[in-house]
Amino acid sequence: MRVESPLKNELGGQSVVGASPTLRRLSGALWSRCGSWFAPHAPALPVQVVETPEADEPGTGVQSLVDEMLNRRRYAFLLRRQLIGNLTPEQLERTLECLATAMCLVPEGEVTLVLPDGSDEEARLASERSVVFVDGCYLDRYPVTNADFRHFVARGGYEQMAIWEQEIWPAVLDFVDQTGCPGPRFWQNGRCAPGEDNHPVVGVCWYEAAAYARWVGKRLATDGEWVKVGSWPVPLAGHPPLGRRFPWGDAMDRARANLWGSGPGHAVPIDQFPGGVSVGGVHQLIGNVWEWTSDPFTLDGDPDEIDQAALATFKSIRGGAFDTYLDSQASCHFRSGERALARKHNIGFRTAIGLGDLVLSQEPADFETDEQPETLLAEDQS
Repeated sequence: MRVESPLKNELGGQSVVGASPTLRRLSGALWSRCGSWFAPHAPALPVQVVETPEADEPGTGVQSLVDEMLNRRRYAFLLRRQLIGNLTPEQLERTLECLATAMCLVPEGEVTLVLPDGSDEEARLASERSVVFVDGCYLDRYPVTNADFRHFVARGGYEQMAIWEQEIWPAVLDFVDQTGCPGPRFWQNGRCAPGEDNHPVVGVCWYEAAAYARWVGKRLATDGEWVKVGSWPVPLAGHPPLGRRFPWGDAMDRARANLWGSGPGHAVPIDQFPGGVSVGGVHQLIGNVWEWTSDPFTLDGDPDEIDQAALATFKSIRGGAFDTYLDSQASCHFRSGERALARKHNIGFRTAIGLGDLVLSQEPADFETDEQPETLLAEDQS
């Protein structure tokens, strides 16, 4: 007999009741070492007593856990300093392949968030003030799809309070689909409409997007990261970084994006409109669906004329959508905002992770602990 906490096993994505000791230990270590990244105020959950076999059983163990993590696009967890030492060379190679296939490496550097609107001095100064420095990171090559989000729903993501912002805990039960099941607003019975698995997930509020990002070991992109990967700025000595207005260049080409008048009038699969790809290989930054970022939405102007209390509930969205009409709103630098609780038909998201948060090799110097992989695996979580 041993005592297990249900919460620490949820991060591994599967029930470990009755599983092999190796699998239970790695799953437990995953939560104990990574859970604090998400929710330092997570509530204590009741413990339960479970029966445990004395030895690994055929077909179970670390390999099955790694396979499940990769299949559910949770590879970022496996590249943490605390866990990478537990991977075999073959598992590490597969994990790195998942990272390279799914995400684009964005180099560090400055980016201009606001392009000059005209040639006057005020516009130029506003643009210069908007220059920010972005650390190196990875950004998803495609928006999160219905199929991706289905893993989160099926594995109880709406029940894992540790990955949700504490302020939103009382409202999580209201995040249901058309039939009252946990999930995006426009799903039914916990599933998207037939044939839309490869569409970007929509009908999720900012909190749902943030929770999913944590569940896969990542986060939402900042405004600076999002703009940098789209505009791909070139540094110029003595001048603000020069970036593209659109991922493909400086002129609007509606054949490259799903916008009003250039698409079917609704969202399309993430692999359509390939001509809109950015220099770094990121698709559908412009059009199809708006995308939540991690930043709050703010407005310039007289503070006395802005409802700051209402604005405090807004988050930034970028990129435009299938129903965006104006070219100026479908550019790398345009930013709009929406209530963080809004679950709109035209807002989705993609995820990011800081380059400094990952370890991409198993060199001894990469680890921040003196413990050996065998020690990590054998750690008793009871």
